[in-house]
Amino acid sequence: MSGQIFISYRREDSSASAGRLFDILGNHFAANQIFMDENEERLDAECREELAPRVLKKATKKQPWQNSLGMKFVPVAGTKVLFNIWDTRLEDFHAFVESAGYDATEGMYSIGKDGWKRRGATWKEPGFKQGPTNPVVGVSWDDVKAFCEWLTKRERGSGALPEGMDYRLPTDTEWSVAVGLDSEQGDTPQEKDFPWGTKWPPPSGSGNYCGEEARIGNEPKDWPVIQGYNDGYPRTSPVGSFAANKNGLYKMGGNVWQWCEDWYNSENKYRVLRGASWSHGYPDFLLASFRGFGTPGVRNDVIGFRCCCGSVVFASKRRSNRSHRISF
Repeated sequence: MSGQIFISYRREDSSASAGRLFDILGNHFAANQIFMDENEERLDAECREELAPRVLKKATKKQPWQNSLGMKFVPVAGTKVLFNIWDTRLEDFHAFVESAGYDATEGMYSIGKDGWKRRGATWKEPGFKQGPTNPVVGVSWDDVKAFCEWLTKRERGSGALPEGMDYRLPTDTEWSVAVGLDSEQGDTPQEKDFPWGTKWPPPSGSGNYCGEEARIGNEPKDWPVIQGYNDGYPRTSPVGSFAANKNGLYKMGGNVWQWCEDWYNSENKYRVLRGASWSHGYPDFLLASFRGFGTPGVRNDVIGFRCCCGSVVFASKRRSNRSHRISF
């Protein structure tokens, strides 16, 4: 079918609906026939290629750049990328699965009285209540890469994302800068701070960690919790529930582990995980410098992810000499 379709909207809160319409039309029309226009003007692809970089460069902590899914991105000083201000939400991943027909439901580990085992849970039903703005869990590194590739193609097709920029995972180094470790020194996690500072236990409202609220009856009896701390969320919490850090980013500690681009070490078997989750109460795991690791295909109810937007990178092979580690 010949001709072109222009999707135009004036209100910022209509962007998500416009994005869904773009996906539906994409099943019936060629990518070069559909254009998304935030203004009343009809901009062709060439004009939009010039517009997108300017929009991204104007993003600030107070005025994030928002994509078609309603994900908000801010610059982080010391990096060359824009960071999503929160973990990727259930509604974001659901949009991907529905549009791409992607299956991410096999082999997920979830908590029970006998520990973490495969018991039929999925990202849709992880074994605890999840709302649309809670972070998606049970997604592997491979799932996340598929999500980023889909979103990059979608946004480029709409003209919102210029060539040369991609949605991707942050590198381990970028993540460190974003959490506040502008210059890491020393070899062991004990030499670093927590995302909230240096006090233990965490001060009230520090984030979604494994406090006394986490004991609800479907966890192991010997599961350690942070005595004297209660964040009000037994499992995950909505992505904006606690205060943002100095870079305008929410939940850089707790809630869900966040995948990074890097290999954990030169063996090339595991990918880096940062930030800890709702299930961890040991002080070492909650340090801002702590690295976990997991195989690229593992799905677990404590693992999610955070996107960034920037140029394509080839992450280094991290050689870790951390004295405390957790693997999945």
